[in-house]
Formats: sequence, C-alpha cells, structure tokens
Amino acid sequence: MTMIGRRAVLAMPALLTAAGAAAQDFPLRQVRFVVGFAPGGANDIMARLVAGKLNERLPGTNFMVENRPGAATLVAADQVARSVPDGATLMYTSNSTIIAPLVNRASTFDPVRDFAPVVLAQSAPMLLLVRPDSPIRTVAQMIEAAKRNPGKLTVSHPGTGAINHLTMALFMRETGTEFTLVPYTGNAPSLTALVRGDVDFAHDGTVSARSFVDSGQLRPIAISSAQRAAILPEVPTFAETLPGHVVMFWGGLFAPKATPAAVLDRIHAEVSAVLRQPDVVARIQQLGGEPGNVSRDAYTRMVTDEWARWGAVVREAGIRNE
Repeated sequence: MTMIGRRAVLAMPALLTAAGAAAQDFPLRQVRFVVGFAPGGANDIMARLVAGKLNERLPGTNFMVENRPGAATLVAADQVARSVPDGATLMYTSNSTIIAPLVNRASTFDPVRDFAPVVLAQSAPMLLLVRPDSPIRTVAQMIEAAKRNPGKLTVSHPGTGAINHLTMALFMRETGTEFTLVPYTGNAPSLTALVRGDVDFAHDGTVSARSFVDSGQLRPIAISSAQRAAILPEVPTFAETLPGHVVMFWGGLFAPKATPAAVLDRIHAEVSAVLRQPDVVARIQQLGGEPGNVSRDAYTRMVTDEWARWGAVVREAGIRNE
C-alpha cells in the first residue's frame, strides 16, 4: 500500500472497511468539487458548505471548490467527464447540467451516459423576483403586462439551458406570453443584473436569492413549489395562478461514469453524514431548501426522469444554443 493509502486508512478506517479494496485507491489528500457557475450562486454556496464540512470531518484531506463557469455548465462538465475516474474530481451541479446537452450543439457529453450521480445535496423551489419599486406584485399582473408589451419585458437567468431558462420557456408557453430571456454567467450575476435595473425580472432558486430577499434588494412575487414555503409564507405559488406549474431546483455531486462503485458509495456516505448535521440542515433550510435524503439509486432515477422531462420541453419550445 502506498503512503497515501496508509494515511487514508488512518483517517477513515471505518469507511475503508466498508468500501473494500477499490475505495482504498481513493486519493484522499485532495478532492476537487468543480462548479460550473460563478461564485456566489446556489451551487457555489452548497459546494463550499459541503466541502468545508468534509474538511472538518476528514482531517488531512483537502476538499476544494473550483469555479469553472461558462456555457450553462458545459465547460465544467466537459472537464469532469474527461477526468480520471478515481474520485479526485467531482462536479457539484444542478438540473442545469442535465439540460445543457439538450440545448447546446457543442455539447460533448451525455449526463446519463458519462456521469455517475453520487449524492443529492439539496432541493429547493425557485422564485420569480422583481425590484422593490416594481409595480408588479403578482403572476397575474406579470402576465397582463407581458401581453400588453410582447417581448419588451426582460427576465434574467443564469445561462442558456439552465433550469431557470427552461422553466421560463415553459411559463411563456403555458401563459401565451413573450418575454426576452437574458442569460448571464451564473446565479449571482443574474440576480445582480435585476438589482441594478438591467432587467425587469429574475427567476432563480431560493438558495441563491435568499440573501437578496432578506436584504430587501429584491422582492419575490411567486414560488415554484407545490405549496407555499414556510420560510416565505406570504409568497404565493405559481400553481395558485397556473395549476400544475411546479418545478424544483436541485443540486448534487456527480463523478465520471467509470468511477468504482465502492468509491461512489464511500463519498455518498460521507456527504450524507454531513447533510445530516444539524447546523448544515439549518443552513440549507435558512437558504430555502431541504437536504437531500435519497439513495444513489434513487438519485440516478431522478436524473434520468429529469433528462426525459426537460428533453420534451426543449423539443416543444425549439430551444437550441448554437
């Protein structure tokens, strides 16, 4: 056994016993979480939360976050898909990476074929947001304004192919409206654009938007969950105006497809333990989400279902990114 292997055994004896020989090759000295968005957004916040807690839990291991924004996570996904499948390079991402290959001709990967879902970290609804001085206070008013001014009202989102983008495309189809959808390079830039007044609306996850809402910089007018959220009980759901319009934003870890199952199980166990820590649960809920609590198999099925669901939306809306 190598020196790295001996240090790993000293740091994580219980996991090595359970994971078997393949997991003993897991390079515990440094693990990268590649995030396909700019710093400050939902994926970045969650990746740093999990990485920080893993560093506390596993002394001697350096879990680090690397931001690789661009092309609705295609840049990050391509890097991780081509990485050595040994657990040293993982991708923390969201629904957006499931959707990106559906809308980007330049995509070089298939999320089902090329990645192994490792652990679902959190899920959360999304918010439709305006500036505090906006006259728009409801979804019905937004629809009415859009019908009076087709194509003139603007909505920011964190990139073409992001779940936020496709949900707005679905919203336009459901309501017979036309908005100009403006892509940015991540959640934080998208929300900041609304704060500056560069756009009329933003559509983003509660995890990304919570600080903007709490600070009074932005005002939510709708939430995408099936019921009103305990953290924002005064905010109506989209479904109150558009029955059935329910979309959840989620984030989690993926590994290159050929990563050994024992390594994947080991990472899943450690991250799941972090997600059960009371302070982590409280932080995720404070941000507007709920910790993931599903098996690797259930997470894999969820990814496959998302691939099918949003593939249908992309085809019906004719969305393509050349």
